[in-house]
Amino acid sequence: MGGKWTILAISVLAEQPRRFNGLKRLIGGISQQMLTRTLKALEHDGMVTRTVPPPPPCRHRWNTP
Repeated sequence: MGGKWTILAISVLAEQPRRFNGLKRLIGGISQQMLTRTLKALEHDGMVTRTVPPPPPCRHRWNTP
């Protein structure tokens, strides 16, 4: 774990929970694929959690625990 995108993702999520596209927009310059990989790695390491609210609508938010 580490690197430019990891640090940026954690710092943005530390402010407040974000949906994927909002997080991508705020980080800037990160591809969708790289953000997905970064978030999955952070989730695996217990650094972020993925919340799935009840439908409708289905909007996922990422945040630090």
